[in-house]
Parts: sequence; C-alpha cells; structure tokens
Amino acid sequence: MKRTLIIACIVSMFSSFVHAQDFRYGFIGGVNLSRPVGDVHPDGVKTGMLLGVKGELGIPAIAKGVYTDFEVQISAKGYKSPFLLNDNNEMLQTKMNIYYLNIPIQIGYKLKCSNSLSLFASVGPYFGLGLWGKANYYNNDKKYDSSSAVFDKHGFKRFDCGLGMNIGLEYAKHYQFAIGYSRGLKNISKLEDWNHRNNWVHKNRYFTFSLGYLL
Repeated sequence: MKRTLIIACIVSMFSSFVHAQDFRYGFIGGVNLSRPVGDVHPDGVKTGMLLGVKGELGIPAIAKGVYTDFEVQISAKGYKSPFLLNDNNEMLQTKMNIYYLNIPIQIGYKLKCSNSLSLFASVGPYFGLGLWGKANYYNNDKKYDSSSAVFDKHGFKRFDCGLGMNIGLEYAKHYQFAIGYSRGLKNISKLEDWNHRNNWVHKNRYFTFSLGYLL
C-alpha cells in the first residue's frame, strides 16, 4: 500500500510538470559504480545498471540557465566483499545486488557555450525505495550459495536517502552526458554487533556515468 501511494504521487508530479512551460522530458541510461561506506569492507567497486526517465524544468524567474531536474530510475547498487570464514582460512566473497526505485531531485545551472553545446551542474537530494535484491556467495571463485532475502531482519532497510551532484555536457539541446556522485545519509543496515547494542553501519555511495536524451 505504501509503495503504491509513493508511485502514485510520483506519476502525479510528473504529469503536472509535463504541462508546465520550459519543461522537457526524456530518457536516461548508464552505470553505477558502487562502493558503500561503514562497517562493510568492499573489494573494489560494484558495477550496476541505471535506467529511467527524467524531466527538466527551467526556472527563468530565478535566473536564466537555472533549472530543476527530476528523475525516476531503476538503479542497481551493491558491493563485493571478501572475508575470512573460519580457522581454515577459507576466503569467501559476497556479491550483493540491491535494486532501488531511485528519485533524485536537483537544482542546476546550465551555461551555454555555443549554439549546440552547454555545460551544466546540479545538486540535490535523492530518495530510494528498495525493490528487490540478491546476494551471491563464492568460495575460491566457485558459487556455493545465494539468497534473495536481502531485506529480511539480517539484511537492509528498504528506504534510503542522501545527497547527489552531477556535472555534464549537453549537445544539440537533446543529448546529455553526465558524471554524478551520490552519498547516502541513512544507515540502511539492520545488522547488530555481537553485543546487540549497536547497528552495523552501511551507507550507499556511488559514482554514476549516464547518457540522456531529451525530447
């Protein structure tokens, strides 16, 4: 019920933007490079996909070039992490994939460099709702177990939020290439330490490389 209400609100907001002046909309695709922070110890970065729709609303009342950017994404985050299991010194590796309905809302500024090229930068919050996920476990590069219960009592909280920023280029008023960085502010871990006094800390952090097309 809660997820249905959130999605209905998003659709309503997007529909109202479509009928506004100085509004453009389109599609976005790219990759996330995730490396969370906290008590998890990632082994490098985890690559995940990014797909979605976006809207861009100019705000000339503030200043020429100022705009707000609104996206609805299916965003894959996670990590890969090795750890020692027991006294046999067996090295295990976890590969965690968590898929979110991600909603970044940012304020930006666009600088026109020529008739066909503009630079832009934006910053603002993001909100994430966990949809599904999967954990795969490997021993000496051989898969031995997996689980889809990533949001159970030993896993992650579904709601996430944080701050993000983007810089990029727009070509011919349609094509956009952007590099982004986002950092979670919420601890999404449900795990407790051995004394059951404190939660383990796990906050999302990721870079994004994306291509967009605005109609």
